Amino acid sequence: MGEALARSRPRIIANSWLALLSFLALSQTLHLFEHVAQMIQIHILGLSGPAARGVVGQLDIEWVHFIWNTWVLVALLVLLPRFHTNVWLVATVLLAGWHLTEHAVIMAAYLRTGVVGTPGLLAAGGLLAGGLPVARPDLHFLYNLAETVPLILGWRVELKRA
Repeated sequence: MGEALARSRPRIIANSWLALLSFLALSQTLHLFEHVAQMIQIHILGLSGPAARGVVGQLDIEWVHFIWNTWVLVALLVLLPRFHTNVWLVATVLLAGWHLTEHAVIMAAYLRTGVVGTPGLLAAGGLLAGGLPVARPDLHFLYNLAETVPLILGWRVELKRA
């Protein structure tokens, strides 16, 4: 009996890492849907400001964005040594790192000034050459889309390998 348990332990551990990756992929996809809802509110319904904060608008605050993006990057960094040959997950780490950098800049501005909704680095008015001609909600929708797609593809690769 002890030998069978010892042989099954690596499989249980591998399944635990896959479970964490699955939870990350699911939760990031749900997060992306929140951004999709915000895009619908802004671009289809013509809403703005507090009326265009997604389905769970009370969570649309700087601290939540910063903590969320920290969770995503930390989870990916924990998972990457286990799935280091998965190019989709490597790409997701790079994208998540940039996205967290954006939120760190936004959080620093918020803590310094108390101003909510600053553009960060690349949104219109951003710190890097005035940013791109893209509003912050649109840019962060694109960031989340760019993170979620390779994350889901990487997750599918690992499901097939398992």
